[in-house]
This record gives sequence, structure tokens and C-alpha cells, in this order.
Amino acid sequence: MNSTTTQKRTDKATRSGKTAVAIAIPVLTATAVLAPTVGMSAAAAVPGSEQSVQSAPTSRISHYSGGGVTIRGNKWLNGKGVAVIRSRQCTELATRLYAKKGWGSLNNIYGMRSGRVYGGKLTFHRNGSGYVPVPGDVLVELGGSYQHVAVVNRVTKKGIHTVEQNAMPNGRHYYPIKGKKVYGAFGVRHVGGFIHSKKNPNTN
Repeated sequence: MNSTTTQKRTDKATRSGKTAVAIAIPVLTATAVLAPTVGMSAAAAVPGSEQSVQSAPTSRISHYSGGGVTIRGNKWLNGKGVAVIRSRQCTELATRLYAKKGWGSLNNIYGMRSGRVYGGKLTFHRNGSGYVPVPGDVLVELGGSYQHVAVVNRVTKKGIHTVEQNAMPNGRHYYPIKGKKVYGAFGVRHVGGFIHSKKNPNTN
């Protein structure tokens, strides 16, 4: 009820010799409460978490609320890596490494396509194309609700050893090679390919 309406009713009541009584009616404000979808794990409900909708093995943790350096920089990439900090997002590791090395800007990791050069330095090689990654390349997992990346540490004929953040508790993961394809992604994801910088001097 606005003030004008109240005044008119009060004047009418005064003329009739009756006393007007103002009644205050409280207005209730609705508050939305968000809750995780039934059946979804708590980790999957955390914004920015890389947990796939499909449950991953319990040995791989989707989100850390804390944690310091998991692997020191001198313990991987031939002693020339950067600190692996498991509480940070996976892309932060690759972005920080490439920025420090001057290998290029990783600002479109999940949108890269093969046959193109990005920033004059970066190329994307599709999994199964026959390309063999080298230490320092970025392995990209695609599919599912959240994507993931890891950095190649060393490559053998049987598989690829990587380091990663926001995933395995020890900061390391192994991807087996079968034929020309690389496997080992978790949940519904698959290994989409590899990002290589022409400034990366490492070889197998």
C-alpha cells in the first residue's frame, strides 16, 4: 500500500467519524538454495573441478582444497621443470611452464586444432596421427564435463610419463601407447592430442 492510498482512506475515515487503522503486511523474500544434483559427488559439484561425471578410480582426486609443492622443478623435465602444486588447476602448470620457458601462450588449450600454428610457436597434434610427443609437450584430455591437461615428462615405446596438477595425489600419471594411439584418460575423457612448441628443444 503506498502513502497516497493510505492518506485517502484516512481522510475518508476522518469524514465519517471513524478511526483508521493501518495494517502492516510483511513481505516475504524468497531465497534460492542450491544443492548438488542427486547422485553427483561433492567433488563434481565444486566449480572448476576436473571431476568427470563418470566416477574415476579412487586413486585420482578431482579437487584439492590445499597442498603445497608435490614435485619440485628439479625432479622432472631433466631437472628443468617448475614446481608441481597439486592444489592448483591443471592448466596452471602448463601455462606457468610455457611462460617461464618462453614457449608460447597457452590461452586456447581446449580449442586448438591440428594443422594450425598458434602464436607463431604452438601446434596441436591429434592423438593417433603418428606424432610422438617429447618432454615438455602438453597432453590434452577431452570429453566429459571437465577437460584435463598434463605435461609430458618422458616417453618410452610403451607409454608416456607425465606430471599434473589437480589430479593424481603424487602429481604423476602414466598413459600407455597402443599402436599409434595413446590411452589412459580417466572417466569418459579421452586423449585428444598434444600441444608442441617449436621453441621446445627437448627430444626423446
